[in-house]
Amino acid sequence: MRMKSEHAIALVALILGVIGGVLLCKGAVDVIIRIFNGSRNISFESPLLVLIGVIVIVASALLWKGSYLAGGVINIVLGALTLFYGRDTEGLMVLISGVLGIVAPKIKD
Repeated sequence: MRMKSEHAIALVALILGVIGGVLLCKGAVDVIIRIFNGSRNISFESPLLVLIGVIVIVASALLWKGSYLAGGVINIVLGALTLFYGRDTEGLMVLISGVLGIVAPKIKD
């Protein structure tokens, strides 16, 4: 069975989105360690980036399920937001995932 180009691009978008989302969720471990160490100084953006990471993973799953426009737009917006918060690598991965998600249905074999 041959994979269509549309599905191959959606798979790449899924992988990029999941990796970017997991890297954003890695910040949750840092927050938990700070809490256990007794630090009361937790920045506002740490839990926000974890929430963005979870939403990115869900939006990437939408891309794989065929909701290209919805998943793509969500990932583009969250990728730009992540770039704004200074997470360049994760933001670019999520942004590219969103662009690939929107482009995927337009690719014909």
